[in-house]
Amino acid sequence: MASSVSYELLQAKQGVANGLATLDGTGKLPVAQLPTEAVETYKGEYATSVALIAAHATGLLADYAYVTGTLSYWYWNAALGVPEWVNQQITEAAYILLSAAEKAAVPYIVEP
Repeated sequence: MASSVSYELLQAKQGVANGLATLDGTGKLPVAQLPTEAVETYKGEYATSVALIAAHATGLLADYAYVTGTLSYWYWNAALGVPEWVNQQITEAAYILLSAAEKAAVPYIVEP
């Protein structure tokens, strides 16, 4: 049986940095307890890529949004020479021109 000291220590370590993760009421880990880099940030739905860029001129690794005009997800690709929002759907010819780092930065869907 645990002592009251170890129970208090356990309580103090729950849900804090370098402590113990907790679960929410649905049995899932709260997003607030995940490191920022582990959480993909959904930026919302936009009619066009122009509207997306107007709303979010820059982004962070793993940021993504849905663009209804292209019926596809767009991701922030920080691995490009000039970081920018890119369409997840890409032609095979365009994909071949990307570096390994650029390819790895976005979950591309390559189309013929």
